[in-house]
Amino acid sequence: MSFEIADVIPPVNERAFTIGERTTGTSLRDLPAVHLALLDEPVTAAVATVSADGTAQLTPNWVNHDGTHIYLNSVRGRLKDRNYRARPNVVMMLLNPKNPYHWITIYGTIEQFIEEDDPVQGHLATESIDALSQSYLGASPYPLRDPGGEVRVLYKVRPTRIITFGPVGG
Repeated sequence: MSFEIADVIPPVNERAFTIGERTTGTSLRDLPAVHLALLDEPVTAAVATVSADGTAQLTPNWVNHDGTHIYLNSVRGRLKDRNYRARPNVVMMLLNPKNPYHWITIYGTIEQFIEEDDPVQGHLATESIDALSQSYLGASPYPLRDPGGEVRVLYKVRPTRIITFGPVGG
């Protein structure tokens, strides 16, 4: 697996806000540490999908990763779940909450859907939402489940292109 990493030139530089250096990554760990931190810290991603009528759908989503894939988690049957299944290409942006001039945009394809009620791998979806909850809320197991019942789904996203913005080291 490989993907393009494209760095946007920051303001007060020639060609600001255009793509500067382009490299190829084979692991998310190939990102500069300042950008990888946006995936390692509890930064909520804005994830874009396309709905059945062709309109864009944007939703906040907690994320984490294993160095190769980015993990998203949601509930089976929600709009974003239906969009993910019908059109598995996604785009997500993680914006540093302390600095709007530091962000990454990740283009990717969902390669695997793991449903919580799967008898073999379902535990991975449960473990995923509990780990995300620990990171984002400081609580595990995940305390915000629908009291009427829900089936969590773990989505494994393979990055295809990552755009970085912000001063490396700052």
